[in-house]
Amino acid sequence: MTGAGGGDILIQTSRVGGAVEVRAVAADDGLEVSFTAPANALRIDLERLARAKLDYVRRRQSSGGRGGSGSDGRGGVLA
Repeated sequence: MTGAGGGDILIQTSRVGGAVEVRAVAADDGLEVSFTAPANALRIDLERLARAKLDYVRRRQSSGGRGGSGSDGRGGVLA
């Protein structure tokens, strides 16, 4: 898929019960995101959400991110 917000992305969907698991990979840099959506969601909406999440992750990576700063660089909170 090509369009606003960047280059090509590859999308894989897998239905799991009443939901669909979505994986999206940016063709230019290999950045990958995943999310779960309702199984009846439209394909165009899944693609739009995938592109938005890729853009969000890129912005967060470029700004240094927020949250915890574990030694692995993944952030998060240890409880």
